[in-house]
Amino acid sequence: MTPDQLLVTNDFLRALDLIGVVVMGITGGALAGRLRFDAVGYAVIGTVSGLGGGILRDLILDHGVPAAFSGPWYLVCALAGAGFSYLVRAQGRTWHRAMTGMDCLALGLWAATGTAKSIDAGLDTLPALLLGVLSAVGGGALRDLLVGRIPGIFGGNPLYATSALVTAIATWLVLLLDLPSWTIVGAVALGSGLAILAVWRSWGLPQHQEWQVTLSASQMKAFVRRVRSSERHRIRTETGAIPVVTGSHARTEEEIAAEKRDDLADDAAGTDDSADDYLQAPEGSGQGVLDPGMGRDSADPAEER
Repeated sequence: MTPDQLLVTNDFLRALDLIGVVVMGITGGALAGRLRFDAVGYAVIGTVSGLGGGILRDLILDHGVPAAFSGPWYLVCALAGAGFSYLVRAQGRTWHRAMTGMDCLALGLWAATGTAKSIDAGLDTLPALLLGVLSAVGGGALRDLLVGRIPGIFGGNPLYATSALVTAIATWLVLLLDLPSWTIVGAVALGSGLAILAVWRSWGLPQHQEWQVTLSASQMKAFVRRVRSSERHRIRTETGAIPVVTGSHARTEEEIAAEKRDDLADDAAGTDDSADDYLQAPEGSGQGVLDPGMGRDSADPAEER
């Protein structure tokens, strides 16, 4: 018996699969309730939530009639979950924990089933892993799109897609190494356990804003000034240029040191100029955004020459 056949024919795993469909139907129905849908809306959202991922997988694999429509049980379970949400308003921490646990178990089971079926159909490794993840999270993504929300797998759910990918990779290794069929249960437990742990510990992938570096206008001006000053110093060092002496008197060492002083802290502590201040600055002052002389010190004879 292959792992694919074990996932489909084993009574215990099949029962978990159907329970997962019921749970997803309940979560879809709960969303329909928050959006004040009618009974038809409950049925549609619950069915898409519970069966959408598997239907997408089977359509891509071109297996004929999707497994969700090959018998009555999948549709019955999805509609039963949606009907439960329509009739019963389940609340409480215990209920929420039970629903989350069953959802995570179904997530791992669907990811393993989707990956095993894809590899058995002759797909390469990367497409098979992708379809495994799609089988696990596709129903929830379709549900969110139907109601006009950004899918939760893009950041709303803690490591759901990551957990499905872990299960898919573990399933691929089981098939690659030709391990006994029962070891596929370990792949399911690995991804499901990671999903439960991520929910419990509130783990998530880093968001884009956490990697951004922002600078105020004064900090940006200080940064540009430091870069230009460093470049001038490098050019003088490489060319051996002689310091320019003004017509009145030679600059003292204190004046030269003051010119080279790092003024980043002073600029960062100052208030930022507004957009109008930049646009209305006098030409050649080095302060206007649209001024070609930005960053130049017109009082420095060396720069004028």
